[in-house]
Amino acid sequence: MGNIFRNSYLAANLTFEDDKITWHCPEMDDTREVMMEWETPIMNKMAEIAVSAGDHVLECGFGMGILSNAVQARNPASHTIVECHPQIIVKLKEWAADKPNVIVKEGKWMDLLDDSQKYDAILMDTYVDDDLHVTFRQFCETKISSNGGKVSWWNFSGGTTDQWMKFYWDNVTFTEVTGLNPPENTYYNRDNYFIPLKNLSGARKTLNGIVTKLNDVDVIYNDSNSSTKNLTPITANQTILSCEDPTNPNLIVKTLDPKPMYMRCQGVYNINNDLLAVTGNQPMLIKRSGSWVTKNANELVVGDKLYKVDNTEVEITSINFDSSNTVYEIIKFETDYNYFVNNILIKKGGEDA
Repeated sequence: MGNIFRNSYLAANLTFEDDKITWHCPEMDDTREVMMEWETPIMNKMAEIAVSAGDHVLECGFGMGILSNAVQARNPASHTIVECHPQIIVKLKEWAADKPNVIVKEGKWMDLLDDSQKYDAILMDTYVDDDLHVTFRQFCETKISSNGGKVSWWNFSGGTTDQWMKFYWDNVTFTEVTGLNPPENTYYNRDNYFIPLKNLSGARKTLNGIVTKLNDVDVIYNDSNSSTKNLTPITANQTILSCEDPTNPNLIVKTLDPKPMYMRCQGVYNINNDLLAVTGNQPMLIKRSGSWVTKNANELVVGDKLYKVDNTEVEITSINFDSSNTVYEIIKFETDYNYFVNNILIKKGGEDA
């Protein structure tokens, strides 16, 4: 139903009033609010706790511009606002016309994964957003500044304990706003509200590599009978199967040289419940929006597809980042060829950070 609602919303003719934006939902045959003026104390406080002067800020969803005005009052160095509804985009551009530090992005916030900009503060207040609880955590951990930053979002639960609302982050803090007295509406009718805030540390120094603790690093190689087997441990001068281009999937035999290096690190991404466990800087070949592209593991999202040795695709259904102090043993390949780990094609190269 979520996708249906979203498509209907994006196609809807919105009604703009002084104190609210509404639309008619054909699936429910009722009128629903996109944003309302009573939210102003919430948005003002959100900007106060999340944004400092000189920050580079990303705001997802413009709505009535209430949060945008609050952010501007904090004097950010840059203020990027991404909006997807065509009518609100018009309003956003009008609002931004005399604000040189505002950058308008049309489309979905997920589209920003592919640019290099990092942010000191990320504020999320979107509407009928099907991507939110699938990819928002990975998105923020990818887009936050290397020095760290703050993330805040709309608390649909109204409370402080719902793990789904907290994106399963630990150490989320809450600031209470009281005395709201909202008029009757379809989305929030309490007199108090708890604003969530997550402080994210900057990107830690990581190596690129495959985690041996979870995978045992079974690298597909080619023996004298041209059959594939798993090879553990991995040594130099072994022949391995490689594939340079999934769009032209010819398996080729290459020699693995020099010997792979075993190291230790913290902070790994577990893909599809131990299908792969990799460091954030590990390059991966993935299919996104119908095209094969190279992305680091910390840029992957649920829905991306991996290439398998039998010329099939594996959809990524879960990505879990271990931000604890657990130390993992990894194996780092210095090779000029793509290679297969646990039957999944891994991109050659990659730089430590």
